[in-house]
Amino acid sequence: MPDGGDLVRKQFGAHAADYVTSTVHAQGESLARLVELTNPQATWLVLDVSTGAGHTALAFAPYVAHVVATDLTPQMLEAAQKLAQERRLTNVEFRPADAQQLPFESNYFNLVTNRIALHHYPDMRAAIREMARVCQPGGLIALVDNVVPPEEHTAAFVNRFETLRDPSHHWAYPLAQLEAAFAEAQLAIAHCMTLPKTMEFEPWVRRMGANEATRAELRTMLLDAPEGARAFLAPRLVEEKLLFTLTEAILIGRKA
Repeated sequence: MPDGGDLVRKQFGAHAADYVTSTVHAQGESLARLVELTNPQATWLVLDVSTGAGHTALAFAPYVAHVVATDLTPQMLEAAQKLAQERRLTNVEFRPADAQQLPFESNYFNLVTNRIALHHYPDMRAAIREMARVCQPGGLIALVDNVVPPEEHTAAFVNRFETLRDPSHHWAYPLAQLEAAFAEAQLAIAHCMTLPKTMEFEPWVRRMGANEATRAELRTMLLDAPEGARAFLAPRLVEEKLLFTLTEAILIGRKA
């Protein structure tokens, strides 16, 4: 049975190009808010963990001295590097790395970012500790990820829904668990907020290459969701498009 890293490489390696053009990843509201809230400085060294198609790393590059963008999937790094070249950004380097074992010295970066990736990690606490380790004292950890309601049955349903579409999805957590993980990593939360994120069902399922049977099962799960999950996901038809809502959290922590 493949481990978590193998699943991530398989899923995202096959669909790297789709993440370059994904509006949710390239232009989502959380990306602009992340830049605004961290107030990047011209002298900063930035690490973007699990960069995917590079959207977060490239958003910060114009404001800082240097960005290191890491990912577990070679095809994602290739796509991100190509996007950087197209934008003529020369202060970004791309390196393969596991988020739970970052190959950098401690207390090095001014800012460490991680956007829409934490739910893929087998041990999200280990990843947050690693991000804190490589961050300078007084530096920032800026995290964005999908969150689920604290109610156990609803959280489990939403995670099953996500995993059916993408087997590399490990678990999305309630906001309180992410806050606790920050506290365990000695990160004082400087900012915390949640944002609704409208998803169009068809592009969402296609992005991970779901086959016809899986698409049908996901559609049934969404439309027939139990009360708590239905309230959270808010499925609705708008001009014949099936839409639903996910919730993103932005957490910014400062290292003691």
